[in-house]
Amino acid sequence: MLVNEALGFRRGEMVALIGAGGKTTTLFRLAQELRDHGRKVLVTTTTKIFKPTKPHVDRLFLVADIDAFLAESAKIKAPVVIGAGCSVDDDGKLIGLSPAWLETLYRSKQFDGILVEADGAASRLFKVPSEMEPVVPALCPLTVWIMAIKVLGKPLEGTWVHRPERATALLEAAPGAAITQESVLRLLQHPAGCLKGIPPTSRRVALINQADSLEEIASARSLGRNLLRLGMERIVITSYLGNNPVKEVMERPSTVEEPL
Repeated sequence: MLVNEALGFRRGEMVALIGAGGKTTTLFRLAQELRDHGRKVLVTTTTKIFKPTKPHVDRLFLVADIDAFLAESAKIKAPVVIGAGCSVDDDGKLIGLSPAWLETLYRSKQFDGILVEADGAASRLFKVPSEMEPVVPALCPLTVWIMAIKVLGKPLEGTWVHRPERATALLEAAPGAAITQESVLRLLQHPAGCLKGIPPTSRRVALINQADSLEEIASARSLGRNLLRLGMERIVITSYLGNNPVKEVMERPSTVEEPL
């Protein structure tokens, strides 16, 4: 199964990726899948990402005027992956587009998919967002929260967790306390925790990454069952070590009315 199928992506949608432990890998995997199926895809961010190059994107635009960009990109035919941002900073990172501009692009219906990395995690396995994160456009119909299952059992420290001080404060835990399934679930349920800032109309999907062994898949499955109870639409368990990253998809059972 392809990652976009597992996530329940629908043609023409905007997808926001938040969390940690595989956002950028998932971003470019989705772009590749859609391009391979003849689609026209936009890849961008509302924060910062390292400037994408080939083979991840075919064209890269620095956008100063959204209408001019729409006119120029309209000339480019599928299949193609177009990268876009406002500028490149001194560290080589692409500065993203504003939510308002992304909503303009989404309304244009020019792209078969708009893929947005909506917060940063400094290559850690887990994160709790700051007051200003994530930056998910209000019209975004699908938000994918990502974590690496390998973080379970690790200490609440900066080596593994982006913004560990936020996590310890919300959990009222000691610095360096072990990360457990229970602590992850508490951080997901906290109003200032991992799922804050998601538009109320956006479908919520969890991608549990780095499930590279049978034991880790089982651990991800156990966590996934609890995430479904918290209202996630579906859980996608992945490992990007091989050619077939999707290991399992879990969905909430639908309610079926029995005939009288």
